[in-house]
Amino acid sequence: MGIVKGLAGINKQIDSQGGGGGDRVKAKFFKLKDGESLKARFLQELDPDSPHYNEAVGLGFLAIEHQAPGNFMKRCLCTIDEEGRCFGCEQFNSGEKGFRAKMKLYINVLVTLPDGSKEVQVLSQGMGPKSVTPALIEAAGDYGSISNREFKIKRQGSGQTDTSYTLIPQDKDDTPYNVSQHEMFDLEKVVFQVPFDEQARYFAGQTGPAAAGSGSGTTGDSEVW
Repeated sequence: MGIVKGLAGINKQIDSQGGGGGDRVKAKFFKLKDGESLKARFLQELDPDSPHYNEAVGLGFLAIEHQAPGNFMKRCLCTIDEEGRCFGCEQFNSGEKGFRAKMKLYINVLVTLPDGSKEVQVLSQGMGPKSVTPALIEAAGDYGSISNREFKIKRQGSGQTDTSYTLIPQDKDDTPYNVSQHEMFDLEKVVFQVPFDEQARYFAGQTGPAAAGSGSGTTGDSEVW
């Protein structure tokens, strides 16, 4: 359904890229302003082989999505593997390059807010070199775990072209952290899937809601494809 799990699968998909259901869940998305930084703990691993993988909370994953050209709010999962057909893929193959499939990370994080309180949010970013995603995948491979420490995430820039994120690992936990104590978002219901037969009308704006993030405070400059 356009979802890639596990470090082996994620890295394979990244190498090969080169060139949900109807009952969606409205999530609180992680967001930073220009110059702002917050500490966050990733509550899920990226790989089931991690020593800190918790089956009860599942994995963060990469979603393969298509978006309407010029409208990042209108996107859905690629269905080529699930249904054998995909409107976005067909449009891209016919020359509509704006429909190019893009990979996007979805993972639950526990964010320490400026007032010191903590809140579970969904971190969702693309695979661009200025995003958190490549550094996080590298950290998962280097450390074997991303849930056994906090990370400081910092944003610089305010637009789509000048925005970049920095991921700074903090000290490793002295004792294992119980991620199960937190109620998390069901990520497979956060992403949006549209059956192939409905995709043309969906992208034309004739049916269906906006993509994940609509009404949740996300903005175009946080996409960082």
